[in-house]
Amino acid sequence: MARSNRKHAIVRALNGDALPHNGQRVDARDCEVPSGGAVGTARAIACAYSVFATGGRELRLRRETLDLLAAPAVPPTRGFYDECMKRELQFSLGFMKPSRLWPFGSQSAFGFPGAGGSLGFADPVAKTGYAYVTSQLGRRLTADPREVALKDTVHSAVRVRERPAALTSGAS
Repeated sequence: MARSNRKHAIVRALNGDALPHNGQRVDARDCEVPSGGAVGTARAIACAYSVFATGGRELRLRRETLDLLAAPAVPPTRGFYDECMKRELQFSLGFMKPSRLWPFGSQSAFGFPGAGGSLGFADPVAKTGYAYVTSQLGRRLTADPREVALKDTVHSAVRVRERPAALTSGAS
């Protein structure tokens, strides 16, 4: 195996010393990373996803767009198995969809995991925007135990809140 050149830009970047550290500014955020690199607080990410989950009015989204986002993922020609991640993943319109391996929200939910165990998603059935971010990166892309515990608690609260309304409307 060839030795890596320690001065090569990719080696320095992967080691983390290619970007200067400044306590007031994170220069890595200025790097252009297509379809990645979003930065936000949990509240901001959940708020953005809640717009999708509650009709999209603030962004002037059409009902057809929201219906497409909530629809099941269409399997690619070779299926959902992702060669890079080495597991089955379902994506639709750039968002991850819930699956057996990575469940979140209802089957209409859509979102995306972030670095170190973060997750944000919209659940149009529960009309909920959800986000979990961490200041200490975990070792998982999804299913971080800390995130799973929070997500399960949120789902329990949403189910409890919706149950009385369903029982009331069912009684005539």
